[in-house]
Amino acid sequence: MKHFILLFIALTLCTATASFAQKKKNDDKKPAATAVVADQPRTKNFLLKTNRFTGHTHRAVFNTKKFTGDLGQMVRYERHAKKLYEAGNYQEAVYFSKRARMYGSAALAANSAIATSDGKFSAEEETITTGMPSDEELEKRLTDAGSTPLTDESLMAGNLGIDIK
Repeated sequence: MKHFILLFIALTLCTATASFAQKKKNDDKKPAATAVVADQPRTKNFLLKTNRFTGHTHRAVFNTKKFTGDLGQMVRYERHAKKLYEAGNYQEAVYFSKRARMYGSAALAANSAIATSDGKFSAEEETITTGMPSDEELEKRLTDAGSTPLTDESLMAGNLGIDIK
C-alpha cells in the first residue's frame, strides 16, 4: 500500500510538471513583430534626426579641426538620402541616412566630442532599416548615382545642402 501511494504521488507530480512545462512553452511564443515600413512621415523624421546630428558633428569638426573624412562622407550620404526621399524612395533613403549617422559617430569619436541622442537609433529606426545593404553596396550605389567624395575641409564654410522640406 505504501508503494502504491508513493507511485500515485510520483505520477501526479510528473503530470503536473508536464502540464506546467507545456503551458510555459506556449507562453514563450510571442506574436511576430509587425514590420515597420519606411513611409513618408517616418522617413522624414529619420532624415531630420540625421540632419540635427550632422549639424552637431559639423560644429564639433569645425571647432577641433580634426579632419578624418568622416564628416564629408556623412554629408555625402545624407545628401543622397535627401534626393531619394524627394523622389519617394523612402526605404533607400533611410538606408543612406543611417549610414550617414554612422559616419557622424566616427567623426565625433575622432574629434573627442560627445554624441547627442540624435546619433542613436530608436527601436523603430532599427526595424525600418532591417535588411540594410552592406556598406560596400551602399558605396557602389552612391558612386553609380554620380556622387563624388567630399572633404571635411570643403564643408567648413557652411551650407551642407541637406535641408528637408
